[in-house]
Formats: sequence, structure tokens, C-alpha cells
Amino acid sequence: MEEFILDLTLVENLIYNYMRLILLLLLPCFCFSQKYFIEDSKVSFYSWAPLEDISAISNKLEGVVDFDSGDFFFRIPISTFIFPSSLMQKHFNEKYMESDIYSMSSFKGNFNEKILLSKNQEINISAEGILNIHGIDQDVVIETNLKVSNSKVLFDSKFDIFLKDYKIKVPKIVRMNIADTISVNVSGNLIINK
Repeated sequence: MEEFILDLTLVENLIYNYMRLILLLLLPCFCFSQKYFIEDSKVSFYSWAPLEDISAISNKLEGVVDFDSGDFFFRIPISTFIFPSSLMQKHFNEKYMESDIYSMSSFKGNFNEKILLSKNQEINISAEGILNIHGIDQDVVIETNLKVSNSKVLFDSKFDIFLKDYKIKVPKIVRMNIADTISVNVSGNLIINK
């Protein structure tokens, strides 16, 4: 009988330790949020002016989104924008954006909408934060469309930048070549960090 009681106690201890191990292994999944990172992206901008249209594109956006807290951070190296003309690209980097001094632009902030990543859905969110361009911080709200499908998130947003808000100076001689407002499109995929 004593042998049976000892075996039962041993089994209870094994089950107890096994349950503790399972809880210990699963706890990080429930306690720590999952961060999503940019897998690929496209950032483009367009400026319409009476004498010349200007456009450029970059696929070098980097970023992370924490869907549990709503916090995000994105950045892009300014010199990665490619223009149709190498002269436009040179002027953009040297004369207007001064990319040797202000090498990155960033957007850091949060959103309040709760997004169920386990459910395929499309949702519009308001991303609020600080947009830094040309060394100048501005509080902005950027409307963003999210499409959640099989734990992947596609994002897309369109917004305008006003050159004067970021102290980007345009010489009078080329005033008719560059618009005061630049239209920006940002899109890409977010995937979970594995």
C-alpha cells in the first residue's frame, strides 16, 4: 500500500512539474506582444507643377508595428529615392533634402484601433504620430488602410506633405518646377517576427 501511495505522489509531482513546464513555455506567447516587420514596401511621391512633374520611388522603407499596443516606427533613407532623371535625383539629395545632413525620414506614433490578426479583414485606421522630414518634427494623422489575411498585413496610405512645414526651400528660379504640396503613397506587407 505504501508503495502505491509513493507511486501516486510521484505521478502527481510529475504532472505538476509537467504543467509548470507547459505554462512556462506558453506564458511568453500570452504576455509579450508580437511585433510585425516590413517584408517589402513601396514609397513614392509626386509633385505636379506648371513646368515639370517630379516623381520618385523607394523600396527601402523599414519599420515595426506592435498590434497589441498600437505603437509603430517607420524610417526611410532619403538617398534611396530613385528619379526618372539623375539630375533630379542629385538636386533632390543635395539642394532640397540635404540628405548628407538629414539622411533619414521617420514616422513614430500609435493607433487606437484594435485589430484581430487572427481574423481576415480590411480596416481603416488613423495613425497618429511625429513625422520627421528634413530634421523637422510635425504632429500628423495619416489615414491607413490595412488588409489582414492569413496573419499577413498589407498596408496602404496616401497623404500630402507641405514643403514649408519641413523648411524645404525652393529657389525662386525653379519655383514653377516644384509644387508646394507633395503627394506621398506608402504601401507594403507586414509579417510577424519569427
